[in-house]
Amino acid sequence: MSSNRTPPVVTPASVLVSFAAMLALMGITSTSWEFAIRDQVLPQLGMSLGTGFDDASRWRFILTAVAFAALSQIGPALMLFRAMRRLDQARIAVIKAREEADSLARYDPQSGLPSRRMLRDHMRKRLAVSTGTSGYALLLIEIDRFKATTDLHGLQMGDKLLLEIANRMKRLLPPEAIASRVSGEEFAVFLPRPGKLEALGKMAQQMISHLSVHYQLEGIDARLGATIGIAVTPDNGTDEGDVMRAAEAALYRAKHKPGSYRFFEPAMDEELKRSRRLQRDLNGAITGNAIVPHYQPLVRLADGEVVGFEVLARWNHPTQGFIAPDVFISIAEDSALIGQLTESVLKQACLDAAKWPDHLKIAMNLSPIQLKDIGLPEQIMRTLKTCNFPPRRLEIEITETALVDDDKTANGILTRLRGMGIEIALDDFGTGYSSLQNLRMFPVTKLKIDKSFVRSMNRDANAKKLISGILALSRSLGIATTAEGIEEPAEADHLASIDCDFGQGYFYAKPMIADDVPRFLKGNARTLSAAQ
Repeated sequence: MSSNRTPPVVTPASVLVSFAAMLALMGITSTSWEFAIRDQVLPQLGMSLGTGFDDASRWRFILTAVAFAALSQIGPALMLFRAMRRLDQARIAVIKAREEADSLARYDPQSGLPSRRMLRDHMRKRLAVSTGTSGYALLLIEIDRFKATTDLHGLQMGDKLLLEIANRMKRLLPPEAIASRVSGEEFAVFLPRPGKLEALGKMAQQMISHLSVHYQLEGIDARLGATIGIAVTPDNGTDEGDVMRAAEAALYRAKHKPGSYRFFEPAMDEELKRSRRLQRDLNGAITGNAIVPHYQPLVRLADGEVVGFEVLARWNHPTQGFIAPDVFISIAEDSALIGQLTESVLKQACLDAAKWPDHLKIAMNLSPIQLKDIGLPEQIMRTLKTCNFPPRRLEIEITETALVDDDKTANGILTRLRGMGIEIALDDFGTGYSSLQNLRMFPVTKLKIDKSFVRSMNRDANAKKLISGILALSRSLGIATTAEGIEEPAEADHLASIDCDFGQGYFYAKPMIADDVPRFLKGNARTLSAAQ
C-alpha cells in the first residue's frame, strides 16, 4: 500500500462532524433533563425542583445552555484537534517509513533490481513447486574492478555504473528470468534451466562479453569485467540456500581466472568451506600480528655487502602449521583483507628495520589488487610516519601483471609513491608481455630479473643472452637491476662480471626472522673484512 493512498483520519470536516455530534448530544441531554427527568422521574422519587418555567422558557434555557457549552468547548476542541492532527501525521509517517523500508528491502535503490531478499523469496516459491519440471539455474555474477572504479571516480559514478550494468543484464535475459543485485558488486540471475547446460554456458559467456564492453558515462571511460559461478537444480540442491551456496562456491573457483565462468562441482563446496575457515582465521591472525615478516638479504654483487632485505610474509597456523604465502595472500585478496595484511606486515618490518643500520632498505611486494586502490600511498605513508621510518629506506615491488588491468590508476599510485621518496622495483621482469611499455610509462627505479632466467643461464645460452640484454637495457635507462634466485657461487660470479647490481637467493641466506638479522649482518661484515 502506498502512503499517498493513506488518508488522514483527523480532518477539519471530521472535527466539525464530531463537534456537531457533541452539540446534538448536549441538546438531547438537556431536553431529556427538562422534559422527562425533571417532570416525571424526580417526582416519582419524591424529589421536585419546582416548575418555574413554561415550555418556551425551558426551550430558551436549553438553547442558551447548549450555546454557552458550545462556546466553552471551542478552545479545548481546537487544542484537541491540533493534538489529534499531530498524532495522525505521526501515524502516516510511520506507515510511509514502513513502506519505504519494505521497498528498500525488496528493491535495490541504485540498480532498481530486486534485492537479495526478494530473489530468495522468488527462488523459495519457485523451487517449492518445481517437482516434475526441468529445474532452475542460478548465475552468480561478480563485477570485476567495480570497487576500484568507484574509488577512482566517486560513488555517484558508481551508482550510474550500477544502473547501466542492470540495463545491460536485462537486455540480455529472457522474460522469465529474474535479475537481482545481491551485494555491493555481485548480481544474480535466476531462470528456468534450459534443456542443455551448454546453453547456460553460452549465456554466461555472452553476459561476460556484454558486461565487459567499455562504459562511457559523462566523458569517463570505465573498464569493468564479469566472473560467473553457475548452479543448477536439482543437481546442486533443491532449496534456495543450497543453490545459493553452490553458486558461491562455483564463483569462488571462477575468480581464480577473472572473466571466466564455472559450473558447480562437489569438490568446490569443500574448497569454499576450507577457504572461509582460513579467511576467518586469517582475519584473526592479521589482527593479532600472527603473520610475521621474514627477511631475505639483498646483496651488492660487486663486493657482497648487504644493502637491504626483502620482506616476506609467513603464517604459522596454530593447527594447520605453515600456510604457503600464495594460499593466504590469495584468500586475503578475495576477502578484501589484503590492505590490512600489507599494513600489518609493513608496520612490523619498519619497527624491525629501525633497529638496523640506517643504510639498509626493506623491499616489500604489493598485490596487483592494491594498485587499484587510490588511497594506498596515504596508507603506506601513515604506516611509515607511525613507525618513524624514512620513505627512502622503503622499496615497493610490483609485478608486470599488476600494471595491465588499469594502467592509469596504477601509474598515478606509483607516481605518488615515487614522489614520497619510495623506490619502485618491477618484479619478475622478462616474464610479462609488455615490459618495454611498462618501463616507458611507469616510474620504475629497479628491475628484478626473474629467477627462472638465473636458474637456467648455466645450461641455456639464450638465457644468458636475455640477462645480458636486460642489463644493457636497464643501464641505458639508468635503472638498477637485481637478480633473483641465486643459489650457486658461479651464478653470483657471472652476474657480477656482467655488471648486475644486486642479487638475492639461497646462496646468501634463506629468509630469516628479525632476531637472526643482526647475527647475519655481523657474519657478513666479517666475511667482507676477510675478503678485503
